[in-house]
Formats: sequence, C-alpha cells, structure tokens
Amino acid sequence: MRTKSILAILFLLSLSSLFLMGCPGQPQGGPVPRDTDQNGTQGSATGDENQVSTGQEEPVYGGIYKFPLDTDPPTLDPAQVTDTVSDAVIRSIFDGLVKISPEGEYVPAIAERWEANEDGTVWTFFLRNNVFFHNGRQVKADDFKYSFMRILNPETRSPRTWVLDRIKGAKAYLNGEVQDVEGIEVVDDFTLRLTLEQPFAPLLGLLAMSSSFVVPREVADEWGNLFASEPAATVGTGPFVLKTWEHNNYLLLEANPDYFAGKAYLDGLRYTIIREPLGRLEEFRAGNLDHTDIPSDLVDEVMSDPEEAAMVQRRPLLDVYNLGFNCSKPPFDNPKLRQALCHAVNRQFLINEVLSGIGTEATSIVPPGIYGYDAGLTGYEYNEELAKQLLAEAGYPNGEGLPEITLWFDTRPPRPDICQAVQQDFARIGVNIQLKMLEWDAFLEAVDAGEPSFFQLTWLADYPDPENFLYVLLDSQNWGRLGNTTRYKNDEFDRLVEEAGVITDQQRRWDLYSQAEQIAFNDAPWLLLFWNECTILVAPKVHGLQITALDRAPILPSVEMEHVWLLE
Repeated sequence: MRTKSILAILFLLSLSSLFLMGCPGQPQGGPVPRDTDQNGTQGSATGDENQVSTGQEEPVYGGIYKFPLDTDPPTLDPAQVTDTVSDAVIRSIFDGLVKISPEGEYVPAIAERWEANEDGTVWTFFLRNNVFFHNGRQVKADDFKYSFMRILNPETRSPRTWVLDRIKGAKAYLNGEVQDVEGIEVVDDFTLRLTLEQPFAPLLGLLAMSSSFVVPREVADEWGNLFASEPAATVGTGPFVLKTWEHNNYLLLEANPDYFAGKAYLDGLRYTIIREPLGRLEEFRAGNLDHTDIPSDLVDEVMSDPEEAAMVQRRPLLDVYNLGFNCSKPPFDNPKLRQALCHAVNRQFLINEVLSGIGTEATSIVPPGIYGYDAGLTGYEYNEELAKQLLAEAGYPNGEGLPEITLWFDTRPPRPDICQAVQQDFARIGVNIQLKMLEWDAFLEAVDAGEPSFFQLTWLADYPDPENFLYVLLDSQNWGRLGNTTRYKNDEFDRLVEEAGVITDQQRRWDLYSQAEQIAFNDAPWLLLFWNECTILVAPKVHGLQITALDRAPILPSVEMEHVWLLE
C-alpha cells in the first residue's frame, strides 16, 4: 500500500479533466483496469496486461503494423530526444519507471509501485524483478541511476537536463561541482529513491517522459555519442526491438518475446517515412499503411465518402501551433511590434481555408483540457487597424524602417501553406517577410541555436500540466535548446512559475500560473495560431488503437502499440 500523498491526488485531478473527454469515432478499450489504492495511483495488473476489452473480436497475435512517419527520427537516444517523431519510436523500444495510460493515469511501467513522503520531497520506486534489456541483462535500480546521471552529465550535452535537475544535487553535478548526485540513491537492486531539493508537483509527468527512460550502461558507454544510432546500439527494455533502420526510408521493429508486460500482439512495426500527406493517403488507400493523416485540402473529400468517413478517428489534443519571436534581439525585443503582428493574422480564415476546419483558434498559452486553463483569455483578435496602430507605436509606421524579417519553418505540409497565409496577412499592414523552409532536423538545430528571429513553434505536451507550457517553454532558465526557444525573459513571470512548481495547494498553484500566463500573454513572445486535433484514417482491420490527448497525426507518439492487433 502506497503512502497517501496530496501531490499524487493533485496529479490525478489535473489529468482526469483532460483525458476523460470523449472522442467521436474513438474505439473504447485498452488494458484491463489495474488495481487502485487509496491515493489514486495504480498498481500492477494481476492478470494478462495485454488484455484489451473493446467489445470487438478477441485479440489475435501476428502481423506487421504499417506505420507512417512524416520524417526520419533525428535520434533514438532518450538523452537527446526533443521531438515527437523520435519520441514515437523511442516509446516502442524503451521504458521508464512510470507511464501515462491512454485513460490519463500515471501507471506502473518498470516501477511496479512507489511511495512519497508527506511533503513530496522523497519518492521511493520499487522495481519489477522481471525486466530485461534486449541484450538479456536484468534491469536493476543502478541502471536508472546511470541513465539519470547520463542525462545530467555535461559531456552528454542532453537538451533535457531540466527533466531531472530538481533532484537534490543535480545542478551541482551539472556544474561540475560534485562527482555524484546526492538525491539519486540505489537502496537495493530493485529499489530506487529520489530526493528533491523541494516539492515539485508534476514529478511523475517528468518521469513518464522518454528522456527518463532506462538504458544499459555497457551499451551506452561502448557507443558513446552513437548510442541508439543503429540497431546494434539501440538496446532498451520495450515491447519492440529495432532490427533495421534505413535512414529516410524505413525502420523495422520486431516484437520483444520477453517483454515484462507480455509479448505484443503484433509481430512488429514497420515505420515508413513518407514526407507528403498526399503520398501517405495514397499508400493508405492502396493498403500499404494501416493508418494515416488526411491532407488538409482533402478533408471534405474524405468525409463525403461513406466508406472512408467510417474509418475516421478524431480527438482534441494538447498540441499547439504558434509562431515564435526571438525576444532577445532586434527587432523582436520590442513588445509593441510583437503585439502588432499578433493582431495582423486572420486565424479563422487560416483554420477554415488552409486547414479545412481541423483545429481551433488559440486564445491562450495553456490549451483547454488542462485543469487551470484560463477561459477568460480571449486571444489577439484579428484587427488590421489596431495592428497598424501598434506597428506605428513600435516605431515602424506602415512597416517603414523594419529590418528584413524571415519566417523559418520545416517542410512538412501544411506548414508551408500556414506560413504563406501569415506572410499575406502581414503584407496587408505593410510588413513584408521572407520565408525559409528547412528539413525537420536542420530546422530544430537552427531554432535551438537561436539563428532565426521568427520561426514556427509547435509543442505537443509531454504531460498535462500548465508547468509543461509555462515553465518549460517560457522561463528564462530554459533559454534555447532547453525549451525557451523565444529567449523570453520576464523576472516576475519567472518568479510566479517557479513558485507554482513547488506548491502543493492546488488552487494557489493555478492562481500563480494564471497570473504568470497573463504576463506572458501581454508580452506576446508567441504569435498564437491554433490548437490541433488528431484526425486520422484507420484501416478496419486495426483494433485496440487508442488515440490520447498527447498524440499527433500521423506519428501517434502516445499510442501503446503493444496493445494493437490486426484482424482481417
């Protein structure tokens, strides 16, 4: 029986409002309910953890799932992952202590149970003793200590040190002041204790991120920077094993017969990289893919076809598409200019005409579906006259005197069309911008390095908490590749979000986040555009596939593919 913790209750309250939302066309089902103790977090299943109750046919074993990706994964190393494409594949190969279930609960993964002390600063995780790496070696608590310290080691150059830097002694280790991390303690072979510098409400969400997944010391040390770059170097504990990676073409994963939660129903996954949505749709129609996204200009065609319309699954997401201003250098160190451009974009036209109605106008930084979402924020209305007025107040009447501005974005449709629509809207107030399109990995590198002054900014939540948007993406401690790619800095904003992160009183925490969001909203480091939804076509033979609010079409990073089966 786990210690009852106010933090654990807080976590689940924030999750339940999001994930229990209905989804038209979404199949009901998933793993059998796990036993729940008094604090609401869940223990291990007593039966077959692969059992899925969907009211359909019984699950069957066999078959290769044909899975589309829209770009090659930049990395399969948990220590280096920052994008959803990599994350989607990594989650089939590696595991962590805990995970977020399709129903939105923090449930056991390699840790079968955990306890927290009264103030939430000491967490003890009890590991299963039947978990093995793909190379056959048993996973022990020391492997998690190694994996966590590998993230924090400056030589690893991980962009996700913030995931673990609240552990006691982590920042001193990051700064080279000590040789060990005091707060990561191996109690025995199957018990890991984490001590935090101070309480941190979303801790389980951080541990459910792929950055916190366990890797084998002997393989990671042998391969160094090349770990997880090819099948021989990609060794995890997950339900699937990487067998082939032909870059920019496909990846082939085979089911892990010794997976601790039971062998996956599928024999394997074949991820095929098809960059154009029309190409993916054609391959789906030809039977060469088992699901696909829908090109925005073909949504009406698909929905008007009864056979294809019956295959559509839709779900609102914690997924935002915005544009980011680099607030640290001219001309976007000028808040008035940023506000002017925020009023210059006709978002509803963009959603209706470019996206064929798929998406909702973004009116706040924190999206709906998260407890604490501020429905009182009304967004930046489309108002050309106000945009021109603010532009003049910024010192650039009718755009005169503005230096050359280039909007950077990646190649994946409909992103070029979105940026062209923004370019046309800006031109109406006298602001002429250039467009620069890069492949996804090159785009990420450029943004992390701070090269562009104006750029596409997309974010799919790692876990459903305002902290994942406000602290991770906008706190000045996270400049650059750590998350705050706009280089936004406001001391009062920082104070509020940092205080909110260590408070256990739920209402006080949301109040602080609301105050912080209002500050950032007024400062406009982002040009808010729209909130995404996941809209996909799924072949009738596919069963057990559950879209969550943490997914994105077509890559579905949070779908548990081990619970999917094929029935012709």
